Amino acid sequence: MLLIALTTVFMYLLSNGSLISINVTTMQSTALLNVTLPVRPMGPIIVQNSSGSTIPAILIGNHLVIPVFGNGSFIIKYVPYIASLPSGYLAINVSSPYTINLFVSNNILLTQLPIGLITNFTKMNNGILLQLAPGNYSIGFIPELPTTTTTTTSANRSSTITTTTNTTTPSTTKTTTSSLGIGSVLYYIITAVIIVTAVLLTYLFVIRHRGPEINPVIVEGLNPTDKDVVKALIDMGGEAYQADLQRKLNMPKATLWRAIRRLESAGYIQIIKEGRVNKIRLIKKPKLD
Repeated sequence: MLLIALTTVFMYLLSNGSLISINVTTMQSTALLNVTLPVRPMGPIIVQNSSGSTIPAILIGNHLVIPVFGNGSFIIKYVPYIASLPSGYLAINVSSPYTINLFVSNNILLTQLPIGLITNFTKMNNGILLQLAPGNYSIGFIPELPTTTTTTTSANRSSTITTTTNTTTPSTTKTTTSSLGIGSVLYYIITAVIIVTAVLLTYLFVIRHRGPEINPVIVEGLNPTDKDVVKALIDMGGEAYQADLQRKLNMPKATLWRAIRRLESAGYIQIIKEGRVNKIRLIKKPKLD
């Protein structure tokens, strides 16, 4: 019988470290529980049951085998392996068959993120919570610490230079620069991407359903039959099947076909073959009397 386990993965990126927390719940009795770790561990792995007792586990590759001999809920916690890039940034390589709930605190600056795998996001006071679809990807980041710059002035007395730092006197200037938290920045970036995508899809929908664009031109020399065909096409939205056009005009098939061929030769319409039927499309809209 196939073991069914509910697995929820949380990844925390904090200024004082990172943490992986996996909640596994199984309603079926089993001797061994096999959990795929989404990120390589850097140190010891702690496994606890619902009562808080620690359970020994065996790590084989990226699979954690837990002897449970029953069912219930279990929590797996460990510190993920973090790679240091030549650029000075940090990176966590993820290979997960599960959805990842990624919490990024405000003082963490993301440098790499699989935007296409983001399925949900929530803005919080102390950061942002992203939901990432299963897959293989890397998360780049760097702790964003506040920068404090202190400038002191010097006083020259009797050839002796003394540097004094005093936050209460005008001779000392202390400037503290705080950076905008990544949570707010990422929230607005993702919101902007969603808005732009929605506008683009709406535009494509309108273009697709409004029919072909027709450029008006001044045409001379159209006979009454040709004009009737053009007017009928305009009334029918710019294109129609030949049989529908014939029924609308109540015109003999041969007469209609000759008019269609004349208009095609003059560059006013286009004949589109669809199997055994013809679709007539107006590509230039003449100004009719």
